[in-house]
Formats: sequence, C-alpha cells, structure tokens
Amino acid sequence: MAFAGMFLAAIFIIIALIAYAIALVELIVGLVLLRKKKKIPGIILLVLSAIPAIVTIVFLSVTAVQNHFREFETYDGGTVTVNMTYVNRMQDLLRKKDMDGLDKLLDDHPELIYYRDINNTTLLEFGVRSCSVEVMEIAYDHGARFDEKRVFDNLVMDHSLESFADESYWCFLYSYDDDFEPWINPGETTDGIIEAAKFAVDHGAETVWERPGITWTFAEQMENWTQRDGVYTDKDKELVRYAKSVC
Repeated sequence: MAFAGMFLAAIFIIIALIAYAIALVELIVGLVLLRKKKKIPGIILLVLSAIPAIVTIVFLSVTAVQNHFREFETYDGGTVTVNMTYVNRMQDLLRKKDMDGLDKLLDDHPELIYYRDINNTTLLEFGVRSCSVEVMEIAYDHGARFDEKRVFDNLVMDHSLESFADESYWCFLYSYDDDFEPWINPGETTDGIIEAAKFAVDHGAETVWERPGITWTFAEQMENWTQRDGVYTDKDKELVRYAKSVC
C-alpha cells in the first residue's frame, strides 16, 4: 500500500513537471508573439501557460481548507465540522493540563468532543486512557458519552474502559516529534486512578465485554494492569476490588 502511494505520487510529480515545462514553453512563445504584434495567438498561449499554476493554486487551496476544517460523525449519525485551529488549542491546553481553559474552550466549541485522532480516539477516550477525572468530566459535561460505537469503528478495542490506564498512548495529544510524558505510571495505582474508574462506570462505561467465544471484564484487565510494576499495594487491591464489584 505504501509503495503504491509512493508510485502514484511519483507519477503525479512527473506529470506536473511536464505540464510546467510545456507551460514555460508556451509562456516564452506567447511573449515572442506579442513582441511581433501577433496579439491573439500570443494571448492564447499566455492563458494556456497559466493553467498549471491556476490548477496548482486551486488544489492547494482546497487541500488547505479540507485539512483545516474536518468533518466528524456525531453520536446520532449526523456530521459536525471541526476547526483544526481549535483542536490545536485543545491539545495545547491538555499539554499544559489547563482544565479551566479546556472547559471554557468547549463552552465555545462543544463540537470538539467529536474530534477523533488517527486512531479514532476522542477527548473522552483520552481522559479514560490518562485516568483523568477532570478531562472525562469536562468532555462528558459537553455531551461526550462512553461506549459510543461509532467512535470505535476502526479500533481493535470496542469499549471505552478497554483503554483505561493505557499510559503508552500518546497520539491524541502528542505528535511523532514530541517526547511522551505519561500522565500515569505503569501499574501504579493512585487515588486519582480509582476515582477515574468510578467516574467512568458511574457515567455509563461498560465493564463486561462480550466477544465471539470469550468474555473479558474490567476486573480482569485491572488485575493484569496492577501487576505491571511488580508490586501489589493496598491501592492496587482497592482498585481490583472495586472493578470486581461492578463486573
């Protein structure tokens, strides 16, 4: 697939270079004809020489608009247009952990809850992954909901809590050039993580996940996660007990 894309891009570049070479010849010939007082053919060639530049400008403009204003599906099957300027602002506020700023931004632009990154993850799911009650609460208060199936159309995971405490995740907030600074440590249970789990469950997140031939639960996931740091603390036990109580 990547090779095919590179091949098509190379073909496009070759065609563009040929078009610009022809346009340059037309421009030169057109100018010569104008100097020789042959206005009509000269003007025709000048117009023709401008076509590749016009096509390029239109293409770049359309591409820029499409990249700047993107459409995402809403929970009810409709669509909403999201301005990427505000997405960048949202990501910047998250990097700074400015929850007041994030809340105010979503007051003005509640459509941001529908923005999905390259993994189809929304602001709410980012809050789930980073175990941030504040992020989840802000997203929820502005209309986001747990376990909305359209969010997971292109994901391996099917439910919100399957990504709970996924400290290795960074695409929603970080670019490929940024250093990842996790909001939580692998397997280290804190009061904040327990509160985040309770918030998600209390607000509709599913804790039992059925797949063909297998049933997986939030409790089993938390049992595995708490063992990642090789230490089983009282907080780990509290988290697992809670997870079992809701499964």
